[in-house]
Amino acid sequence: MAEELQGGCLCGAIRFRTSQAPLRTLACHCTFCQKVTGSSYFAESMFPMDAVQFNDGKMNSYEHVSDGSNKKVFVHFCPNCGTTVSLTFERWRDIRGIARGCYDDPNAVTVSSHIWTRSAQRGTALPEGVECFAKARMTLEGKPEPSVRHDSPVMAHASSDA
Repeated sequence: MAEELQGGCLCGAIRFRTSQAPLRTLACHCTFCQKVTGSSYFAESMFPMDAVQFNDGKMNSYEHVSDGSNKKVFVHFCPNCGTTVSLTFERWRDIRGIARGCYDDPNAVTVSSHIWTRSAQRGTALPEGVECFAKARMTLEGKPEPSVRHDSPVMAHASSDA
């Protein structure tokens, strides 16, 4: 995996560069991420806040209170084209999520886990050999949640713990 990654929004007004490989890249199937993307899930890479540098382009932000943690999630997006580029979190102030689809080469990062699979839309395939969590990776107290690794791809069903 590349140490330095580059990318930006659809119109190119917002550009970023990372100074290290991501801590992890995950696919979140929660209903919030489905709404943010207008799609089945949100794939994002997590970085220390200071590992991502942006150009001078201005991003707008939207503040949402998470149903799960009751903490704020900040969606950062291009005011020109509307692309969601980044998420930041009240719960993890030193972490920034970068949307995988915004990389110049989205295949430069590999999804290492799927979270909130109990909310995954019908027809979504959960891959083999990747950690899948029914909810988050950790409890609100910071304890690891159990995960499942499927031997072959599994089709998710809404309201199931696939």
